[in-house]
Amino acid sequence: MIRPVLHLISLSLLLLSAVASEAAPLPPSRNVHIEVRHPFGSSRLMYFWQTDLYTKVERKVKSEFGGDGVAILDFTLYHPLYDEIIVGSNLRVPFYAEPGDSLVIQIDKSGKVERYSRKDGTPLPYENLLRHDVSNNLFYTHEDFSVDKQQNQFPDFVASVTRKMNVALDSVSRVADRYHFSPEERNLARCNVQMQFAIWIYEYAPYKESELLAYARQHEGGWQSLPEQDAEIEAIRDVRNYGFMCDLPLEDTTVFASKYFPPFIQSYEHTLVLNQDQYLYYDATYDNTSRMDSAYVAQELNITHLSHPSLFMDVAMQRRHVEKPQAVNDGSIQLQEVQVVGSNNLDQFYRVFGPPKEYDPKEVVEKAWAHDVNLIGDISSLLNRKKIKNYKRAKKLIERIAGDDAEREALMKAYEAIKSQSK
Repeated sequence: MIRPVLHLISLSLLLLSAVASEAAPLPPSRNVHIEVRHPFGSSRLMYFWQTDLYTKVERKVKSEFGGDGVAILDFTLYHPLYDEIIVGSNLRVPFYAEPGDSLVIQIDKSGKVERYSRKDGTPLPYENLLRHDVSNNLFYTHEDFSVDKQQNQFPDFVASVTRKMNVALDSVSRVADRYHFSPEERNLARCNVQMQFAIWIYEYAPYKESELLAYARQHEGGWQSLPEQDAEIEAIRDVRNYGFMCDLPLEDTTVFASKYFPPFIQSYEHTLVLNQDQYLYYDATYDNTSRMDSAYVAQELNITHLSHPSLFMDVAMQRRHVEKPQAVNDGSIQLQEVQVVGSNNLDQFYRVFGPPKEYDPKEVVEKAWAHDVNLIGDISSLLNRKKIKNYKRAKKLIERIAGDDAEREALMKAYEAIKSQSK
């Protein structure tokens, strides 16, 4: 454990965190209007997934082409966004938009973008990158991650992923040289790659913890870990294994535009190395919240060696304290924030990196992660993870993990639903 240093620094940051504990005002948002023209676009669906960095609300911004081959997307932005619009079943159209933008994207018959333009006639930044970008390619996939985490303990896993990230960055640099990217375009392309790889490093811990539980030995007093499992958890908590952070754009607001930043920041803020002392201040009083924030920030300073919280931490602190809206009535499909067993944001990055075979994105969208669906999925994952098929053992497990009678009843109802579906 590295707690002595953590607590010394956390005392000096108490005043800072007390201020951060109050919900900071959000930056102003502005409307964005994108008009997409496609000669063969009639009746095709057009959409992209948008995640609000601060409220964590995620929605599917969608539209449909009319008979004139025109589809319109209207949404709001706090910051610039570089992402892809999915047209039909397989056409991906990259776009860059800033708050207040009104854009026109003309697609030709072959599916290539013929023209990007702003309606007010001002130049569109990053157009060269939009036409020749490779940074949104999947340089590191779920399959790569599965192999690396099985073959390596955490320090070696980080080293392996970092090496592959540097290879990908070299590839992006060669493309940037060939097509004469501006410094800003090169910077955004690098941010895309760095965020893509960093997500997987911070997903290692929740995946590994889920697997460790699955293979742990069961005793009357609960689940007992093995020595090698304890060593792995300690490695995940050791700040010395996060040296790669110093090579990330810790102060560069360009990362806000990357489509990989929302899943990255969600993985980052939940990582075990930042949250290992959170339980000390569990009660949700003002003083304890301040101490929790202080410990959170201090641990990040241990990792980054900065004298002040990084841009990543500033965003994470705002996300911790901002109030979420009760509803969004803009006609989009809104997904509630869900904690998936074994990870904090699997649903987000599956849409970025592609789902595993058992994951059905269409079903998720249609049901919008309704509460009963979440509960059934969670209890099903838990029962499967602990290899429990017997009714009495399942009931005993539910009684042990339920916080109260209402939760026990809800979990039992979900279990009965699982059993009836399997008949």
